[in-house]
Amino acid sequence: MIDTQACISRNPHPSVDLNKWQTTVDLMSELYDSACGTIVQFRKNEFNAVAASTNPDNFLERNSSWPWEMKSFCRRIMETGEGLYVNDAQASAEWKKADPVENGPVRSYCGLPLLWPDGKLFGTICIIDTKSTHYSSSFIKLLEQFRNLINADLQMIFDYEEIKNLALTDELTQINNRRGFNHLAEQRLKDAKRFDKKISVVYLDIDNMKSINDLHGHQAGDDCLITLSSLLKTYCRDSDIIARVGGDEFLVMLLTQSATHTEEFCVRLANRFQQLTSSNSKLSLASLSYGYSFQNETREINVEELILEADKNMYHYKHDQKN
Repeated sequence: MIDTQACISRNPHPSVDLNKWQTTVDLMSELYDSACGTIVQFRKNEFNAVAASTNPDNFLERNSSWPWEMKSFCRRIMETGEGLYVNDAQASAEWKKADPVENGPVRSYCGLPLLWPDGKLFGTICIIDTKSTHYSSSFIKLLEQFRNLINADLQMIFDYEEIKNLALTDELTQINNRRGFNHLAEQRLKDAKRFDKKISVVYLDIDNMKSINDLHGHQAGDDCLITLSSLLKTYCRDSDIIARVGGDEFLVMLLTQSATHTEEFCVRLANRFQQLTSSNSKLSLASLSYGYSFQNETREINVEELILEADKNMYHYKHDQKN
């Protein structure tokens, strides 16, 4: 998921080259012979200049910010969703008392809205000057082309996240797949060590899935998988990692106090799963086998070793249940 409230200049996205944005605003300032070319992001109730031209007479630095409450040209664009051109702000009854004009150097403003691909406003792309201006329609169209370049980069951020999500997420259950689990778990293990936390990995297997598929069809099997994934979303915290890693196999990485706490989690989950499936005639054969591994501060172990140990313990549990 994309955090649209993160400042893009301080938290650059890997799919976007902000040097290109810098080149764009520098070129805008040069072509329009203006004091300032800038790209502004609106986030957390304030405006941030995430790119500003580097010409010597520019009065607006990169990462400058101003609040929504202040009357500004960028705020007007955010309110209307439309472009704005004020060629002589001092001569404008509406704008001459605005703080950037009355107490600042702004005399001319020309800006257009920038949009996230979902239609929400990202901010503005602007030409700001310390003198009055008379831009032709061709200059306005040129600014539209610069705007389109930045909008295309914002689209690229969404596309990148969607592809990454597809690569790391199980399509049916909408939880992590094995790749997604490994990606998150390695970092979680490092964090646990740094902050003296304990980790458990739980391996889960739905019993009798083949029988359910043979008797009632694959839709019943899918319902069984979705039931377990929904339970995991309910029982697990944001700090836990859940994943479907095989046809009927799931992994959970828990931040936990003890192995006993992990055992309690597993028992509670298995009992609730049994209650839900037993009330559905098509799923009544399903039950849950589990095994887990536990890592604490005295034990150096990696994610793959934790998974293998949990998997081994799960098969011991399954064997004991059958006997």
